[in-house]
Amino acid sequence: MQIKKLPRENPLKTIKAISISDRKGMRKENRSTTRLIKNFGLEDDAHGGKWHRQVSFLAQESINFMRKKGLDVVAGNFAENITTEGLDLIPLGVGKHLQIGEAEIVLSQLGKICHNRCAIYHQAGDCVMPREGVFGVVLKGGEIKTGDHIEILAETSRSAAIIAAADDEKLYGEQIREYVRAKWHPAFIRFDSLSDKNSNFEAILKDLTDTQRIDDIIIFDPSGGHGLALAAYEKVAERGNIYRTDNTTIYYCRRVDDLTSPPSARQ
Repeated sequence: MQIKKLPRENPLKTIKAISISDRKGMRKENRSTTRLIKNFGLEDDAHGGKWHRQVSFLAQESINFMRKKGLDVVAGNFAENITTEGLDLIPLGVGKHLQIGEAEIVLSQLGKICHNRCAIYHQAGDCVMPREGVFGVVLKGGEIKTGDHIEILAETSRSAAIIAAADDEKLYGEQIREYVRAKWHPAFIRFDSLSDKNSNFEAILKDLTDTQRIDDIIIFDPSGGHGLALAAYEKVAERGNIYRTDNTTIYYCRRVDDLTSPPSARQ
């Protein structure tokens, strides 16, 4: 009897392409080699900086899906920095560590909320980057090149997010960040800015809890306008301003002391 052999799954997880641009809003150009810089991103790339989306990833398999829809697109056209092959990015989850050569990256965001429809969406009626793009923070720098193996490390780090108005971040943001770093030692702290009318609050909170599954979320709300939105979350009885959902803990603060002082010290 002839035994039917099952097709072997490609075990290689590699860099298919590397792409950068020196200005935002421009299509990225392919490079065979470059350097990842600690706490910045790709050398000479306009999207690098001290924030939580320093490096962007998209799978070649996602690009192939869009090509089947009739789009003439290649690696870099979706503004991704690193195009991967043989690696299912989304299930890895926020906080997972990747190693490429000597460089190490922690995944910091799954997908993104697109406020404006891009040219690709208007051409095909769809775009994979908001669903399947992944972002990361560079923990350790080093040279990378196309063809490099991408190793999924065992380590998963803690993540934290702050939700506040942009003006409040300017006044209190660094003070809150210092407390978060000292208490939870997260691999990164992301800041999500509220719109002028705070109309995006519930969408941001839902994304952070349901999609990103951030470990610790600080809502800084001096006006007290968002307290009612937390009614759907489990309240931690011994701490009146703390809520939980699945593996996420939410800290609701109307003043910095609500986060930093013990319960007995509050009025």
